[in-house]
Amino acid sequence: MSLSRRQVLRGIAGFTLALPFLESIAAPRRAGAAPTPGAKRFIQFCSQHGGIWGSNMYPGDATLVDTLAYGGRNVKRGTLAAQASGGDAVLSRVLRAPSSVLTPALVSKMNVLRGLDVPFYLGHHTGGHLGNFARNDGNGDDGRQVQARPTPTIDQIMAYSSSFYPNLATVKERSLALGSRVSYGWSNPQTRSGTIQEIVGNKDARALFRRIFVPNDDPAATALPPVVDRVLEDYKRLRSSNRRLSSGDRQRLDDHMQRLSELERRLKVRVSCNVQSVTTDTEPYFGRANYDIDPAAHGEVYRALNDVIVAAVLCDTSRIATINIDETFSSYAGDWHQDIAHHAADPGGTAQETIASAHQRMFANTFADLCAKLDVDAGNGRTYLDDSLVVWTQESGEYTHDAQGVPVITAGSAGGFLKTGNYCDYRNKAIVLSDGQQGNTAKTYCGLLWHQWLGTALQAMGVPRAEYEAATVGGYPAERFSGTFFSNNPPEYFYPASAWNVSSDVLPFLKA
Repeated sequence: MSLSRRQVLRGIAGFTLALPFLESIAAPRRAGAAPTPGAKRFIQFCSQHGGIWGSNMYPGDATLVDTLAYGGRNVKRGTLAAQASGGDAVLSRVLRAPSSVLTPALVSKMNVLRGLDVPFYLGHHTGGHLGNFARNDGNGDDGRQVQARPTPTIDQIMAYSSSFYPNLATVKERSLALGSRVSYGWSNPQTRSGTIQEIVGNKDARALFRRIFVPNDDPAATALPPVVDRVLEDYKRLRSSNRRLSSGDRQRLDDHMQRLSELERRLKVRVSCNVQSVTTDTEPYFGRANYDIDPAAHGEVYRALNDVIVAAVLCDTSRIATINIDETFSSYAGDWHQDIAHHAADPGGTAQETIASAHQRMFANTFADLCAKLDVDAGNGRTYLDDSLVVWTQESGEYTHDAQGVPVITAGSAGGFLKTGNYCDYRNKAIVLSDGQQGNTAKTYCGLLWHQWLGTALQAMGVPRAEYEAATVGGYPAERFSGTFFSNNPPEYFYPASAWNVSSDVLPFLKA
């Protein structure tokens, strides 16, 4: 196949650069239209399903001693305090880890948040964790409607914000995606334009380590000539003077040049940092016949991935990581989704015991393990965890497929922006969402909006509201959509103006 004049850009000294396929001009026809002082880090674990009973997920209600009238709710808080049991520190049935990991110091840097709601039905999703509600499987009318409204996820808002990254001198990767279908951004994030696309990730620990750490003496890390500069004038001529270039192809051309510019920036980064190489090869694990039902192997994989994240933080080569946990951390060999997740509410408790035990192992081997590794001296009187916001969220709340009351577990004060050591309950027990399911009579109640939580995370990371909010909708994403919950009550019954009007705020009890 030969390349035509407009499949390449031509530069000085005969240099050429291949382009993406530009349909509108392909044929003569018409086409349609070192750690930086004070640097903050954002890391989020996103796990699937959920469906954990409140009695298993959260500390006891007796902890909640402070009450505040806020947003049409009487919100409550208490101080986190772990109990000792058999060598473990225990905040709840799920929030339990060895006391050498979940230390009193680490507990004092955590927050446990209850009563944060996606204000519509969102079953079978991975995008809601970070704000792209459109990434769902289309279950129910609400899910199908929001599929038409894709938005960047908050990690990508941070990744291309000069408020979060004022200096990229040491940064090799603006963000790390460990796993698929949780992180989404603009096709041209520099200009916030184009389509919303998945940030494709993987869980190859050694490959990820090579992306964020290249030794200065690496022979492959030689200085490269500036590719984009060498074809810049030809790019400008093609973009501005070719009348056949459609708006869609102009966007693709801009996207391509932006990606090349970002690649060049990363290749020029040189860092000096002494960290131990991540040598665990996680790839063979995924090919094992029994990997899906081997919780010990799941723990080994995620502890290795945590080591990559720690290396990125210590060397300041990336400050953002998102992790999709699609392993169950269970040895159950049947159909997890149908047999366990769909029966998590059964009052007999058999499936609930399986799912709670699995999530306890997940907590200990992912979130708690990473937080303990980051809670070491950063040389500035604080630890790396102190300057971070580490988050764990689940797909569902207390009932599978219901994205109301989704647990949010955090650690780190984001450089002193957040108060920590809190158990917060944001529910309004005067408004019942569900009287129970599958014979389980445990009620669920309306809380504060997921938009407010996502906005809180962005503000904690130093991103000003003007960068992500709309004039009429607070928090993130910058649009208002409320569903029916299969109820005869209107959406404003569950989430009235009093809840939406405070969605720009940092969540109650958290602002330092």
